[in-house]
Amino acid sequence: MAKKFLLINGSPRPQNNTGRMLKIFAEAMAEYGCECEMVDLRTMELEMCHGCLACFKTGRCIGKDKLNELMEKIEAADGLILGSPVYYGSVSAQLKTFMDRIGLLGEAHGRSLRGKIGGSISVARRWGHLSVQAEMMLWFDRVEMNHVGCGWCSATSTDNNDISTDDEGLHYPVRLAENIAKLMNLSKINQ
Repeated sequence: MAKKFLLINGSPRPQNNTGRMLKIFAEAMAEYGCECEMVDLRTMELEMCHGCLACFKTGRCIGKDKLNELMEKIEAADGLILGSPVYYGSVSAQLKTFMDRIGLLGEAHGRSLRGKIGGSISVARRWGHLSVQAEMMLWFDRVEMNHVGCGWCSATSTDNNDISTDDEGLHYPVRLAENIAKLMNLSKINQ
């Protein structure tokens, strides 16, 4: 059975570099027979966490959005890749909301994310990669997922908000896929 990864796009922009990096990762993982599904958080209109802890009583978040359905997909997947642009030195508000709520819901589900594979991708115009990468890596640590790295899977855009000229950055998602495949003992399907 094919391994499945959920790719979480934390960019609020419709045409975005974060999505481009995640697509490069998905194409590379397809070479190993893996399925990837992209989730664009900007289209989900996730509510912020209410901090009510009702999820520990009912196993479901009380938010009136699609987070509970998204959690089912995450729990069914073999891995999770987080992608975010750098916004004021941090992950986007969309991804932060996702991380807060999914992290708490995973704890309420008996630490259901524990042992899954995780990876992080960031995009910045000039700076902020390290703080965003650290934020995502620490989240993986908190939810007890196994973070796989490739240095820092990051690309830097130009003043035109375009990562096309960052050849090194555009290769990182491929290396991330290679490292995950190696960890999971996956071989390319067309060798």
